[in-house]
Amino acid sequence: MTHHPIITGTLLGIAVTLAIVCSIGLLVMRDAYQRVHFSAPVVTISMLLIVIAVFVEESDPQARIKAVFIFILMLVMNSILSHATVRAIRIRQVGQMEPTEEEEIPVVQNKGIAGSGHYAGDKS
Repeated sequence: MTHHPIITGTLLGIAVTLAIVCSIGLLVMRDAYQRVHFSAPVVTISMLLIVIAVFVEESDPQARIKAVFIFILMLVMNSILSHATVRAIRIRQVGQMEPTEEEEIPVVQNKGIAGSGHYAGDKS
């Protein structure tokens, strides 16, 4: 079994540095909507670097499969958690998820039947 401590250490060092930078970003952002974006680089880039480090250091297929599985699980869970967090913040602040009239955000209402090719406003 060949160990590559310099490569592994470098990959893990970059992953940890990115996690620290993102943690600082969480502290300095103005609101929760901005803060939620700082979890994505940790889950995507840092976790990918950790998976690569596992592949470099370990020849055991079981360890590699576990690392990839954890990476995929974290990607999926981060997306779900970020969406749920922002949705909860929005509902707590405004009382609903949909834009209010005061916000003047244009909303496209699609009342057509899915797959029929007929949409609201169609003359055909």
